[in-house]
Amino acid sequence: MKQCYLRIFILSTILFIFLVSGCEISPEPKSKSVNIPEWLNSTPHDNQFFYAIGLSGQTRKVKDAWNQAIYRARAELGQTVVTHVRSHNLVVSSNENEYSQQLIEALSDTELNFTEVIERWYDREGDYGPSNYYYVLVRLEKKRAEMILKKLK
Repeated sequence: MKQCYLRIFILSTILFIFLVSGCEISPEPKSKSVNIPEWLNSTPHDNQFFYAIGLSGQTRKVKDAWNQAIYRARAELGQTVVTHVRSHNLVVSSNENEYSQQLIEALSDTELNFTEVIERWYDREGDYGPSNYYYVLVRLEKKRAEMILKKLK
């Protein structure tokens, strides 16, 4: 009888240790109150502007990470404009890849910098994607895009 109680005691102790250690090592759930910008889940669309999102991982200097995210957003914006041009069957004089590159360079050129950074967001904890990533939302007025396109033709 003592052996039966001893076995029950040992099994109960082992079970208790597993339960307690399981509670201690389980990760904490992420806070639901994190304010991930809506534009990361759905890029804005309207009749007045083209929008694009750029991102960057961590760099030595925070300013460099933001600038890299902006450059990538402008490149994405260039692709968006090219897609728009293609979808409306507009004629371009050079081949498509060359035209895309010219447009991206024009959007990134400091003298023709008609893009506007609308919002920035730093994801320190990795709530949206990898931790320590920088995100920017840029836009370009469609009328200005047309002006840039005319200069490139």
